Amino acid sequence: MTLIFIGLIVSTNIYIVFHDIRNRKISNNIIVLISLIGFFSIFVKGDIDFLISPLIILFFGFILFKFNVIAAGDIKLFSAMSLMINKEYILLITIIILFIGGLQAYCQYSMYKLTNNREWIDRGVPYGVAISIGSLFGILASM
Repeated sequence: MTLIFIGLIVSTNIYIVFHDIRNRKISNNIIVLISLIGFFSIFVKGDIDFLISPLIILFFGFILFKFNVIAAGDIKLFSAMSLMINKEYILLITIIILFIGGLQAYCQYSMYKLTNNREWIDRGVPYGVAISIGSLFGILASM
């Protein structure tokens, strides 16, 4: 059962990474799938405390979205992923996600400066990559 769960999460994360890099959009269908996996995980663990973090992430994410700091799809993705992360790890995982996203932004900016091609910065940072990688660490640590 655990192996199937890990396989589902890893395969959905791989899909998200490639799709976000290519299209800069995270599908609502994949977020629903991750949410269903997360709710199933909560049901199996029998711990309703896992519902607190996603609500907090959605609340603060909505505020950040309103100020155009982060995209709504990224907030929905992190919220869905947090259904499977112990609340003790949420702050650490958030820091990891911010670090990976910052590294991505720095690399994209560096490529823009090296190539003088604005396409590197015009499309924005595919933050789904950072959220997928960071959340995967949190999910595996929470098992």
